[in-house]
Amino acid sequence: MTIQHSPQRQPERIQFARDQRRQANEFAQDVWQMLRGRRMLGQKFRREHPIGAYTVDFVCLELRLVVEVDGKDHFTPQGRDRDAQRDAFLRSEGFEVLRIEGFRVTQDPQRVREVIEAAVENRKSRMPAR
Repeated sequence: MTIQHSPQRQPERIQFARDQRRQANEFAQDVWQMLRGRRMLGQKFRREHPIGAYTVDFVCLELRLVVEVDGKDHFTPQGRDRDAQRDAFLRSEGFEVLRIEGFRVTQDPQRVREVIEAAVENRKSRMPAR
């Protein structure tokens, strides 16, 4: 299954994603270094990619796997509510959402890599053969 782009691109969404990429925090930058250039088990990941009304931190479209790096705003009651709504939407679109606490990226980057690798392997094993 591939994501269909709308016939008309949304320039404001594209600009928002570009701005997010430029302003990424150190946690997101570190995770991007793990994912970029097919470094994660040969899978192509995009960063700050729009899906529906949301812009996700990282996504492998082929595997329909979203990786979100959560900072302190995600641990408030409002942040948890927003994340629950966002995750429900993404799941309804066939995506799996992997949430990583930002501080863990600097605390234990090897473990973060292992968690993402396990999620990639899990999704690969469940995808139909081509």
